[in-house]
Amino acid sequence: MAPTPRVSKESAGQPDRVAGALAAGFVVLLLATELLLSLPDETDSPPFVASFYATYRTLIIILQLLGFLAAVLLGGYAWRLRSVDRVVAVTGLAVAACALVPGLITLVLAVVADPAAPGPAGRLNMLEPRGDDILFLGIVVFAAAVAIRLGRRLPALGLLALFVAISCLTRLVLEMVGTSIGALDAVGPLSFLLLIAVMGLLSFRGILGADSASRPGSEDAHDRVDDRGQ
Repeated sequence: MAPTPRVSKESAGQPDRVAGALAAGFVVLLLATELLLSLPDETDSPPFVASFYATYRTLIIILQLLGFLAAVLLGGYAWRLRSVDRVVAVTGLAVAACALVPGLITLVLAVVADPAAPGPAGRLNMLEPRGDDILFLGIVVFAAAVAIRLGRRLPALGLLALFVAISCLTRLVLEMVGTSIGALDAVGPLSFLLLIAVMGLLSFRGILGADSASRPGSEDAHDRVDDRGQ
């Protein structure tokens, strides 16, 4: 019986340009929507919140719809990762779903905001941090999955994912105990965007391609097939 050719990691990885484009689109679109308008803080008074959302109602609704599109792009990228690692793909889809929660709260707030009756807007504004907490919890799980599942083969990616998980988890803990978040309020989201950007680049180059032989022991399995063939 003829020996089965061994497939090396370098030759097996195929560039996934669609995945790279989805990741890049998510990062660019999310950055654009976040930088265009700063929303009121949870400590702002209900009259101010209602007045702000009523004034910028149309813009806020448009930005949230674009945010939903960004979540769809993230979900699409996560789906493309299913051939690389199913756990990473599933947790990525979970993050995309969690990303819809803060946007839905903001969208409803923008629709119901009424300066003449600011109560509902004030109550919804108090829910905004809880929506963010759900998103950050999803990011922690996703980043941990990347660090554990992909970090063995790509140590630099694993370290970046570990940093994302730790920074977002620290933010969650500080939020729960009522301590000032400070710079972590920006470090967590920015590091997550960096992680997706790096992963998208790796997908584009084929290092995280759909056909890459990335699973531990894959070469050993080929070796065993070779031995039996010989």
